[in-house]
Amino acid sequence: MKNEKYSHKNFTDKILTHTDPSEWNDTDVIGTCFYNQTPLTEVFPSGIKNAKFIGCNLDNIIIPDGCTVEGGCHRLIQIQNDGEDWIIDKDLKPIEPLNKIQFEKLGLSIDPKDITNVKVNIPITSTKYEQLALELEAQKAALDEAAKGWGR
Repeated sequence: MKNEKYSHKNFTDKILTHTDPSEWNDTDVIGTCFYNQTPLTEVFPSGIKNAKFIGCNLDNIIIPDGCTVEGGCHRLIQIQNDGEDWIIDKDLKPIEPLNKIQFEKLGLSIDPKDITNVKVNIPITSTKYEQLALELEAQKAALDEAAKGWGR
């Protein structure tokens, strides 16, 4: 049975432990975001039985025993010193960047051991984009200068 009260909603950073477990029991919660920025957050009341979360964002959320997850996402994520979100393990250790493809395209390391020990104010991908933009601008200026000489 579809849970009308909690399906297709946005409960980002909300704690719902105060709700009545019977509102959740034996229902399907569909397409809802329960994301919380803090890993291993308890969002749901204790005592929920047989709730099924279908196509929900459950990142950083503890799923109560006896409940199931189908589709959606259920990862642990945390911002690291490089200013980027990384997927972490149950011990809160980084595994890989959430935007792994973006890191690879920018030539940035995806190895957790390469995360800086110093917390940065600007995410490393933004810094890399700025660096690449400056390099591109310098190359364009050099080409423009060279093109002036060709027009003699």
